[in-house]
Amino acid sequence: MSILNNFREVAIRLAKKQSGMVDHTTEEAPILAMFPMQAASNGLQNVYDELKDIEGAQFVALDEELPSVGMDSELRYVDLSVLGGIQEVGEDKALKMGGPAAYFASKMPSILRETGANTEQSILYNNIRAYAKTNGRLQNAGGTNAGSMFSMLCVKFVPGETTGLYDAQGLGSGKVFDIKPINGANIYKDENRRLVYGQRMKTYIGIQLANPRYVSGIANIDLVVDEAEDSGYVALPTEAQIDQMILDARGNPGNTFIYMHPRTKNALNVYKGAALQTSVYDKNFDRTFDEWNGIKIITSYNFLETEGTEVFA
Repeated sequence: MSILNNFREVAIRLAKKQSGMVDHTTEEAPILAMFPMQAASNGLQNVYDELKDIEGAQFVALDEELPSVGMDSELRYVDLSVLGGIQEVGEDKALKMGGPAAYFASKMPSILRETGANTEQSILYNNIRAYAKTNGRLQNAGGTNAGSMFSMLCVKFVPGETTGLYDAQGLGSGKVFDIKPINGANIYKDENRRLVYGQRMKTYIGIQLANPRYVSGIANIDLVVDEAEDSGYVALPTEAQIDQMILDARGNPGNTFIYMHPRTKNALNVYKGAALQTSVYDKNFDRTFDEWNGIKIITSYNFLETEGTEVFA
């Protein structure tokens, strides 16, 4: 299963000359790489119509009055955010590294990998998880050990409702990142009065979550081993909670994904292991799985292993 028009696909298609930058950006960000994207409707802002209520046709008796049909909606908008930074190098170091351009190019892959990871982490926590909590679709696994919690999230992707956004004048013009030298590529003094060369990189990206029925999650997962617990962990989501998380996102195998840290996925193996039957002829004991009730599981190291305890009312 794959998502059409995902970030990696769109970026490579539109920014052919920067395809290497796309690879580096998504190398350590698998969720960002597959996030669906669409061009914002108005430059750095996307305007959309949010459905509030709808009245459909109904059966009536012959010659009876027909009911009213229609829909109530409200115009909303999402602003894109700036994703960027400034690179600087001292005059002497630049000289030893073959000039500022050569120095910046040598450091760019590492910077882009970290940029992709940071972007993905922000999407997971500041967008997806926060949206699930705001709309009452974030369950509590029961952990209380602040600073060592985990989360898992579930998103159903529907065009125009749950999607990423890009600037048609930016990415759409063939650039993943717009890179420009500072001070006309000439030496200048930084805040510490050092003589440096600099360049800035910038792009615009947004996340639109316009339907609370398509985003859910579970917080306060505590993976500290506790033999006294049935699962072996202090607070592992129950099978029923994971089933409910999928229901809360109206999940189906065609367009829904579950996101979690690899450690969380490993912990869930206990559920398969408990039900696994083997015979004397079996040579492989496989406790792993990649789907839950047909919903694909995607793991990412950009989930924190040091989450605070989420407070529930």
